Amino acid sequence: MENSGLKALNAAIPHVDLKYQKKLAIAVKMMELKEICRHYDNLEAQGARAQNPRWKQDMISAVMPYLSEEKQQGLKTMAQMMEMQEVMANFEAFKELSEWI
Repeated sequence: MENSGLKALNAAIPHVDLKYQKKLAIAVKMMELKEICRHYDNLEAQGARAQNPRWKQDMISAVMPYLSEEKQQGLKTMAQMMEMQEVMANFEAFKELSEWI
């Protein structure tokens, strides 16, 4: 069922006979979960993270506004450490490649 159909069902719940509301609400949530699973199955099939090499940085940026200043600073430090680790890994890979050539 497409998203608009689920929204319509969800909007109808308060207007349905009380004895059916709980069952209908559960059915709608189950359909929503099925849609979520299908969405993530599709992402896995596409290799979504492999297509975005900056997924870690993007995740950190998305979380940052919801943290306290103190936790933001800690996360920034961790992000810098991850970035440095990536630079070192790239350096090692380049070094190995240059030795092989």
